[in-house]
Amino acid sequence: MPLTLALETSGDACAAALVADGEVLGVRQVEMSRGHAEVLVPMVQDLAREADVALTALDLIGVTRGPGSFTGLRTGIAAARGFAIASGAPAVGVSSLLAVARGAARVSLEPRPILCILDTRRADYFAQTFDQTGMATGEPGVMGVEDLLSLIGSLHPERRPELHPVLAGNAVSRLLSAYDGDPDTLRRVPGTGSPDPVDVAALAEAILCKPVFSREGVAQDTLSPLYLRAPEAQLPANGGRLKR
Repeated sequence: MPLTLALETSGDACAAALVADGEVLGVRQVEMSRGHAEVLVPMVQDLAREADVALTALDLIGVTRGPGSFTGLRTGIAAARGFAIASGAPAVGVSSLLAVARGAARVSLEPRPILCILDTRRADYFAQTFDQTGMATGEPGVMGVEDLLSLIGSLHPERRPELHPVLAGNAVSRLLSAYDGDPDTLRRVPGTGSPDPVDVAALAEAILCKPVFSREGVAQDTLSPLYLRAPEAQLPANGGRLKR
């Protein structure tokens, strides 16, 4: 197993983990919605120093690629590229939704499908469905509250509440506050919010073993941010030039 550095900057935290041969050497996490760029690199340096690990000895860097905060994603991916250059190790992007699903599958006590719901910082939600093992069963998307509640009810053909998916992610509380039905119908997996960097490390290692990987690096799209919607601030069609 490789020595892996995992980074998470897609959501409400700045987090990093070092994992070697399946053993967690250390984890750092600071709750924050902005300012990841100032915190991330010093956090990793402190983590490596306390774990007595040289960052030049890394075998793999994993990083969440979204969906999530535009600025946070760019910060994490840029840092992953920098650590990859310094160490000569490949860098792998991991879906934030997939990382949350893996964490939910680890701790959930109910053999139900998993619905991951992440905050968009708007009125809607990033969402994706997974089976009870954390394998994706649907595509990621942006959904409003009514569509999301309809999806939850339709995921089992018999519409049996006890077989509805369990919910995971940092936007579950917001969804539950908008739900006025039977609270037992919507059950959350405790302790799941933003992606856990230890799960990001495990998923990056799994991607490392896939055919997409080569010793020269990873297919470029694994490090492309997963944006499910266009940014709010965009240049005008004419590039900002005044018309004459």
